[in-house]
Amino acid sequence: MNYSEIQNEIIKKYRVKIKTESTCWGRMHAHIKTRTVCKWKPKNSIQATFDLMHEVGHIMTTKAGMRRAEEELYATLWAFDRCREYGLKIPKKLWDDYNEYIQMELDRGKRRGGSDYPDIELPTDIIA
Repeated sequence: MNYSEIQNEIIKKYRVKIKTESTCWGRMHAHIKTRTVCKWKPKNSIQATFDLMHEVGHIMTTKAGMRRAEEELYATLWAFDRCREYGLKIPKKLWDDYNEYIQMELDRGKRRGGSDYPDIELPTDIIA
């Protein structure tokens, strides 16, 4: 599988700019308004491909007023949909990591008084 080709196609199709050596923030993230993904490093792997899809998912799905858990959920679901389009299966550990991250954000939101969160159920059909 040539993941680099998929990554290049995603970048071009969704008109995303990549800043691998960005000086903002300490971790990978997306700037919604400028359609920029910072700190992502291209690598011919499923991990790098899914990480890119997730960050582009933020650009494609984040709306004003969304809570963090919702932003993470919808960006991840968007990435899963792209995996299906490309016929990709992701390792269970990668799926577990994203699921755990979403649950952590959901729990944090509830602790801080948030309510009426959508039921969060990640699909399992894309697990390798």
